[in-house]
Amino acid sequence: MRYTTYCLLTALTLSGCISVSEPTIQKGPDAEIILGGLHRVDNSRVALSYVDPNADFSRYSRVIVDPLGVDNVEIIKPNMRNSASNRARNANWELSDADKAKLREAFAASMRTQLEEKGDYPLVGQADDDVLRVTAVLTALEPTAPPDDFQSRSLGRGRVYTEGGGTVYITISFSDSESGEILALVKDEKSNSAMWGVNNSVSNMGDVKFMFNSWAKMIRARLDIIHGH
Repeated sequence: MRYTTYCLLTALTLSGCISVSEPTIQKGPDAEIILGGLHRVDNSRVALSYVDPNADFSRYSRVIVDPLGVDNVEIIKPNMRNSASNRARNANWELSDADKAKLREAFAASMRTQLEEKGDYPLVGQADDDVLRVTAVLTALEPTAPPDDFQSRSLGRGRVYTEGGGTVYITISFSDSESGEILALVKDEKSNSAMWGVNNSVSNMGDVKFMFNSWAKMIRARLDIIHGH
């Protein structure tokens, strides 16, 4: 295994709680391998991760961040059994164009802040031999309350309180910008808080930004370890 790949795996365990087991790449005839060469990583900090055991991540010092994919997001509806509102049950759970634009903007801002402003990884728009491409797709949203609009929340209901804003599901791939070869792939989910609070469009976007920032920090931590920062 290349040293830089080991560093990448080590970074996968970085979190508030240190993993009790070292990350390991599955090998042998029973190894789970996808996309022709990505091996499943056990004991990573994310929900699911795969990596090319021969990838040399140390060659990448700049990054292309693709716009967040938000065109096929599954909306997992909250449990509405305790709601007396037919409007809430029949709410329109599709993301509007404005919603998608806000999500893309928030993700781009988090990546720019963590990688370029707080890190040492310039964001660029052109492929090169030292440029890593990061491509993220938002796969699902699981809100804890109906959409914050008149059609979905009963008139006179007042403030809605929930235990956090919900859960965000994401897939992130890391590829060589010139060849397009995928070097690593992670799937993860995050919930911002288990504390009860007001649920509205502002608080929900704040939660999403917090989660995006957390993923961006994770990517910066991996690159920092690989480059010895």
